[in-house]
Amino acid sequence: MKRIRRMLALLLPLALLLSAAAWATDGGGSDSADSAETGAILPRVRSYDAAFDDVTEEDWFFPYIAAGYECALFEGRGARCFDPAAAITVAELATLSARIRAAWDGEVITDTQPWSAAPYVDYLRGRDAFDERLTPYLDTQATRAQLAALFAATLPEQCFDARNDALVEDALASGDFITDVDDGTPHREQIFWMYRQGLLVGMDERGSYCPAQSTSRAEVAAVVMRIVEPALRLTPDWVVLPRWSAVGTTLPDLVPMPESVDTAPAYADDAAIDALVRHMLALGEHTLTLRYPVALSQSDARTIANLFNACVKGYCEQMYNHVSVTRYLNSGRATLVFSAVGCTAEELAAYREATMARAIEVHDMLWQTGQLTEAMSQLERARVCFLWLCEHCDYDYDAPDDASPSHIAYSALVDGKAVCDGYTGAYNLLLKLEGIDCRAVHNSEHIWTEATLDGTTYHIDVTWADRSGQALLRYFAMTPEESYAVHPW
Repeated sequence: MKRIRRMLALLLPLALLLSAAAWATDGGGSDSADSAETGAILPRVRSYDAAFDDVTEEDWFFPYIAAGYECALFEGRGARCFDPAAAITVAELATLSARIRAAWDGEVITDTQPWSAAPYVDYLRGRDAFDERLTPYLDTQATRAQLAALFAATLPEQCFDARNDALVEDALASGDFITDVDDGTPHREQIFWMYRQGLLVGMDERGSYCPAQSTSRAEVAAVVMRIVEPALRLTPDWVVLPRWSAVGTTLPDLVPMPESVDTAPAYADDAAIDALVRHMLALGEHTLTLRYPVALSQSDARTIANLFNACVKGYCEQMYNHVSVTRYLNSGRATLVFSAVGCTAEELAAYREATMARAIEVHDMLWQTGQLTEAMSQLERARVCFLWLCEHCDYDYDAPDDASPSHIAYSALVDGKAVCDGYTGAYNLLLKLEGIDCRAVHNSEHIWTEATLDGTTYHIDVTWADRSGQALLRYFAMTPEESYAVHPW
């Protein structure tokens, strides 16, 4: 490369100065013994000695700015001032990127046009290290996405170890991390590459990148030093669960929130009643208030209790099987309280928590052991859950009455015994953790599951399938007509 000696030091607003003598190498790294021991790309050639008054040891960026100063990378803005929060332009980033690359190559970039980034951009272009999408933005404040675009190409791949590759892949697959970087984000792949190399870990516990946000001198200092000193690179402390894991799911999560509700539903309006029940369950609540325009009679109260009790049984995985109604005299107002027979509110809350924990444990175990897989259809997954429950739960012929815990999913999943509403609640809970749409269907004597599997409606009676002590598959995936033949509703 032809080198044009500059007569004046380039003092860009960033004031990131490089010592050519200290940085020049034989092409491929530092000749410093200390740098060789730490794997550093560049040597430290001076002592920091509290060079900047606006950078303290308590600041998160202190180690990066101090290290950059010792590498003769960073000077301040005026006497003893680094100005860590100040913004930086794309041209300044390109200049710094080119200087780092030139030092690695054993080159020195000089020019006869003070304050121009052109020779630095040209240097990067000559090494296929400049993203041309940045060209129109050289004179603008750099975004965090543009920072990634420049520094992802600064040094050859041999300078990096992809230390976070598996973690980042799992995090992206989970859908819970770096969610603000999507297919429409500029420089998306370079951003992800930076995470993989440990050059950044995001702005919060979910690794959010804020790609459109402007970047600061402190952030640039951190990225630069992680590039030139591998010992400073980071690994996120994310707890990344497998994509299939249900950990963190709650019972309210399993109920779709309606778009709107009517607090005075007509008694014959099943959809309006269902919407009210779903609204309550999705909020994690167990009470709701109705407001009719006319006063309610005792007969109205009984009717309302029966209607809402029948509705909530469709969501028996939530473990509510009793509704009490309090009406207010000379008023259309009524308060409904949902509970489980034989349980106090505190006991039911504990049962619900324990049931959800056990259901998640079972769900994740089935995936971890390969009994459930991505290749399976919904029908196949529903069958796995059906067979598991038949194997791990027994029909409770000794359930004394409606107050027995065998009537709720808790007993089926935790105690391993149940009657029909316990079986059905437990089964529906496992299906809903699989994302399968289902509800309970019941008549005056029995309750079972209706599920939509791969677009087709089936009825599944896990209780009757298990009463003989073995899983009878004739009660799995019945057509509605076949189901009606064995238990009309």
